[in-house]
Amino acid sequence: MKVLVTGGAGFIGSNLVDKLLQDEHEVIVFDNETANTHDGYYWNEKAENYHVDLAQNHSFNLLQTYCKDVDCIFHMAADISVQYSIESPFESYSNNINSLFNVLEFAKRYKIGKVVFSSSAAVYGVTDKVCVETDATDPLNAYALSKLNGEQIMKMYHDLYGISTVSLRYFNVYGPRQSNTGQYAPVVGIFQKQKEQNSALTIVGDGEQTRDFVHVSDIVSANMLVADRDVNGVYNVGTGVEYSVNQIADLISYNQVYIPARVGEARRSVADISKIKSIGWRPNVKLEEWIGG
Repeated sequence: MKVLVTGGAGFIGSNLVDKLLQDEHEVIVFDNETANTHDGYYWNEKAENYHVDLAQNHSFNLLQTYCKDVDCIFHMAADISVQYSIESPFESYSNNINSLFNVLEFAKRYKIGKVVFSSSAAVYGVTDKVCVETDATDPLNAYALSKLNGEQIMKMYHDLYGISTVSLRYFNVYGPRQSNTGQYAPVVGIFQKQKEQNSALTIVGDGEQTRDFVHVSDIVSANMLVADRDVNGVYNVGTGVEYSVNQIADLISYNQVYIPARVGEARRSVADISKIKSIGWRPNVKLEEWIGG
């Protein structure tokens, strides 16, 4: 299989690229190196790599030049900073939606077999229940809104043009190359960096808020599974297991300090993964074993 991975030099994208190459697929990578949430960019020299900003109109020409014969597109490129989307909602939203439209218009014109879109559990907003794909959505910022509208655009292209499209709602992703900077970086990465710096772990609020932490290798396997299966629509990707922030902190270091709670932060975020399990996917990595290893 020949594939395009957009955002393929970032955290999740680069892990997917490595696994695809390991499984002997041909891989093209587009990335514009604008993410500032991790320590660097992770280009795999075995892939065909291009520095491309997919939100720009001319990127369509680059897609035509390099990608006409691909079988599948994994669209992971996005402005992922929640804080940036709050400070610059137009720019954040426009970038994410324009890049998706360019990918889908290309897929329509050249009859690409499958497009897999990286969405987010952020579409659910603040909730205290286990999240099911059929739940009402409540995006709280431009980033979350771009992911929800992206899912709707994916469905529209499937319904109108027959493109096979899947949107994966990721919960709290952790693992190699994870983000460890910024106010809204995943707590696992922040805590590990603080421990490396011999600093106290900064626990927001009372630390009893819970999250569903899913390893990046399980995110990769979910992407590859839906690309291979004759499926469409939206799927949660989590573990169905929730840990409190206090539990995570205790797994990493007892040098801890509490800081004020953030307004609007969810007390609970956990996935119902029945739907994706029904097509054969299972999470394999347990958080406590990964941290302890």
